[in-house]
Amino acid sequence: MLTSKSPAVSGLLIAAAAFFHGSTLSAAPKVSPPATQDLAEVDSDFRYQGEYMGYLPGAGKVGLQIVARGQQNFDVVLYGGGLPGDGWDEEEPQRAQTVLEDGVVAAEVGDLNVSVARNQASFSDEDGRSLGVLRKYDRRSATIGLPAPSDAIVLFNGQENDHWKNMTVTENGLLEEGCETVDAFGDFTLHLEFRLPYKPLGTSQDRGNSGVYLQRRYEVQVLDSFGDPLAFNHCGAIYRVKAPERNMCLPPLSWQTYDIKFRAARFDDEGNKTDNMKITVKQNGIVIHDAVEITTKTGAGKPEGPEPMTILLQDHGNPVRYRNIWLKEGDPFTGSEETMPSPEAYADAHSQSYDSYGYGGTSYGYGYGGYYAPKSYYGPYTIDWMPYTWSYRMAPLAPPAPYYMHLNHDLPPYPYNW
Repeated sequence: MLTSKSPAVSGLLIAAAAFFHGSTLSAAPKVSPPATQDLAEVDSDFRYQGEYMGYLPGAGKVGLQIVARGQQNFDVVLYGGGLPGDGWDEEEPQRAQTVLEDGVVAAEVGDLNVSVARNQASFSDEDGRSLGVLRKYDRRSATIGLPAPSDAIVLFNGQENDHWKNMTVTENGLLEEGCETVDAFGDFTLHLEFRLPYKPLGTSQDRGNSGVYLQRRYEVQVLDSFGDPLAFNHCGAIYRVKAPERNMCLPPLSWQTYDIKFRAARFDDEGNKTDNMKITVKQNGIVIHDAVEITTKTGAGKPEGPEPMTILLQDHGNPVRYRNIWLKEGDPFTGSEETMPSPEAYADAHSQSYDSYGYGGTSYGYGYGGYYAPKSYYGPYTIDWMPYTWSYRMAPLAPPAPYYMHLNHDLPPYPYNW
């Protein structure tokens, strides 16, 4: 007869207690949802996600963002005046949540009904009367592909080099997260481009998380915050210290840019801080932090100090990709204010740089100097196109998409008659 005193039973009780005790101290790790950088692996929800723009009677120019949340769930975000960075009136956008049904993402947003399918968003009023249609656009940063000045340090241009520790370069010439510069830097201007993975089931900080650590002390957050409200830990934030002034995050699998002016904190001979760190950040060509002073290190950053330190592209368990990284040393807040080049100034840079990034010969220079697309051309999208390819997705869209974020240009009234 077995009793609690028997060796066998005692062993089982001890093992069970150890298992129970261990499980209470260290629960099974949370499994992160799947994430991909490969257009061939996206789900069917991907075709609805994105940005739509146009005019509605009585409302004028409006912008719409459709955010995939996984398993045919979507957020719908409606902006007055246009999309962020392109006319948005800065009023709180109207939001709704909905589920895909019969191939249509339909929702009530305020007093409007919207139905999204076949790369357009159709609007109607409460009585079902049609109000108009917004078209889908792939917006692109005005500084995408921006070449390094002659006096800049090219940190990454598609190949392995001696500027980084722990660097991994993909077969198509993209830099993976988790690497750190060999050299330390003080004051500088930094340009880099990043691409967030498609991770629709990810939530909060588990949605394409990385970060650009300046001097290993201050993190500019990298995260898929497309369509989200502003927060101090979302994309573009000075992590947990200051939220960006506007959400300029584009949809995942879009190339995005950070253009950063950084002046390090100043210290006297005794090690006392005399001036705070100062920073300006443009995301996708639009200012999201304007010469703000940051009083402390951020998150897991190193303590502040007078010595220069390295730049880290954080590995936070998500496949984020980087390219076209260059740095110009010197205080960016002294001297004359740099002006943004004209749209035409980017045409050559675009046509020369994109073939090297694996886009199958697609050139962004096409259409930059004028509207070359035929009037009958309504963009490359079709609801039946699967699988996606980079050259297809990134082909020049119908006008006015190639002029994305050139601030002096505005959309004409719909329909677009050129």
